[in-house]
Amino acid sequence: MFGKANKLLPASLSSLKASSSAWPLPCLDHIFFPNVPHGQPFSYQKWSRRALRGSLNLQQLRVSRRGLSVKSSLNADTGVGAGTVADAEEGQARSSLRYGPDKPQRIVVLGGGFGGLYTALKLADLKWKTSPEVPVRAKQQNRELIKRLSNSSLLDRMRHLATACVNLLLLVLISSLLPPFQITLVDVSDRFLFKPLMYELISGEATLDQVAPLFRDLIGASGVRFVQHEVTAVTLADTEKKLAGRAKLDDGSTIDYDFLVMGVGAETNLNLSPGAKENAIGFNTLDDVRKLEKALQDIEDEETQKPVSISVVGGGPSGVELAAVVADRLEASVGASMASISLYVAGDEILESATADARTVAKSILNEKNVKVLYSNKIEKVAQKDGKKFEISINIGGKGETKTADTNLVIWAAGSKAVGVKGIPQEGGGRMPISIDKNLLIKGRQREFALGDVAEMGLPANAQVALQQSDYCAWNIFASVNSENLLPFRFQNLGTLMALGSLEAAATLNLPGVGDVTLKGPVASGLRKLAYIYRMPTNQQRLKVATEWLQSPEMWIPPEVPSEMKELEKFNPFVGAPNFNKLLDEKELKEAFGALFDRFQAGTGGGDETDHLSSPVLVANIEASAPCIPRRKEINLFISHLSGTKAHTLYDLHDE
Repeated sequence: MFGKANKLLPASLSSLKASSSAWPLPCLDHIFFPNVPHGQPFSYQKWSRRALRGSLNLQQLRVSRRGLSVKSSLNADTGVGAGTVADAEEGQARSSLRYGPDKPQRIVVLGGGFGGLYTALKLADLKWKTSPEVPVRAKQQNRELIKRLSNSSLLDRMRHLATACVNLLLLVLISSLLPPFQITLVDVSDRFLFKPLMYELISGEATLDQVAPLFRDLIGASGVRFVQHEVTAVTLADTEKKLAGRAKLDDGSTIDYDFLVMGVGAETNLNLSPGAKENAIGFNTLDDVRKLEKALQDIEDEETQKPVSISVVGGGPSGVELAAVVADRLEASVGASMASISLYVAGDEILESATADARTVAKSILNEKNVKVLYSNKIEKVAQKDGKKFEISINIGGKGETKTADTNLVIWAAGSKAVGVKGIPQEGGGRMPISIDKNLLIKGRQREFALGDVAEMGLPANAQVALQQSDYCAWNIFASVNSENLLPFRFQNLGTLMALGSLEAAATLNLPGVGDVTLKGPVASGLRKLAYIYRMPTNQQRLKVATEWLQSPEMWIPPEVPSEMKELEKFNPFVGAPNFNKLLDEKELKEAFGALFDRFQAGTGGGDETDHLSSPVLVANIEASAPCIPRRKEINLFISHLSGTKAHTLYDLHDE
């Protein structure tokens, strides 16, 4: 009897051999055998392959909750395990788009930089509505089984009862494994690179795990699944035919999506001068850091007491910071008298986007480190010479005058270009080719978002912009699913932070009502480190980096304390005097607090209409953030008066 009852179990959980007998499918047929209508005769021989797919689907559900990447052989057209990696067969049909919060949304994030990773983690933190689809269908089919008991023989009753009990147990298990969302993060590297701290890897102040932690460690138990592959093409979602979009990977597998986030970032443009791609080292990826570290180590290991010449190309933040950090390193290894660092700037000024005070600090520190800043010097060619040396051709002043110079190493930090993906419309042109609207949606699209270095919004391509965009992008996807208002992106310039060597930095803070205040020296260096610790993607990573850095006093305190009063000027953190003329300027305060309020809405949910603000989905997300809002009513009145928004509706939700 128990042997016959065992045949009622789904084939994915049974070790029985194939049989030609037919039997009605159990209540979980839509999970294990999605293409078989309920109640139809079933053949083990005919559907054995689908049974195997069902067992792989269970494995996928278990592993995806742990954030690990697993390649599944499920076909996208089955509708099971959608959002997972599927075999790319020619002519394979795409799955259907999912609508509404009742179905787990398949969200695919391309690129694991600041925009991509932070968007994925933010999406996982939002309070998604759990899908009732599996429990409802299971209960309905179990009711049908119970009805059959009254008109069945004793043996059939026992068989149906055993089937119902097993399915209820499986239902509890699967419901606990099914996430209310399906977020897949795709990146070609296995590590997230915190780019503002790449310079600490060159100086030796930070370790690899501090600056470039593994994705699997950051994702943890968030429910986000990581896939390490390169994206080769994207088929956009078709909202008219209700077909899901599809991302194709370099191994031929595909991932179907309901929403797509493009955050593949940019790479160093080594095609600006002939020979740069073959003979220069960029500074944008972890591989670039490894190449530069090896090249510097080879130079330092040479026993010959010959002068060392390093050429850094680019007068932007990356070039300036690199020149200062490399100068410090070579001074400690080969000696200041033996190292010559040249910074080639194509224009008339370094740090054109920075404030005048920040440029003054940078020029002063570069001068102290004996870095030669060569203005109006454009590198036209890089060629290899005598094995270990290179020859660069320089166009001076754009007047046709050319000279050559020999160098041991060429570091290229000039220019960048967005990483292109086939199938994504690129109408923006320039180095940010994807045109997006104010809600970060790709223009003309409803299911595809873009942010960071690939999205054209007239903003600088830096981590600050991408971080702020990730809050809005995550909320706008969540709002699209739950029929909430989308929030237009509003950038809030918080300032700039630059590393200029060991315990040297320039920190420009944009203070409301005061304007730009620039700090320098050890104070600016410490402030920069603290700010980046706070910006780490997870609390675990923040705690790890903070604990390890605080155990190294040399990263915070100068080795020598000034013995004379005249030397104290070096440790004065201020550059000039702050301007307090606009401290109580109403326009300045409106802009500052308006931007802060927008970011609060993106973090907790919100919109312009009060009827949307009363939705249960929004209330759930706001309540999660309520404990961290101090003096809600007082802040409400102040922001409401300044920004003219209905800020009070958000805070009133907490008190009702």
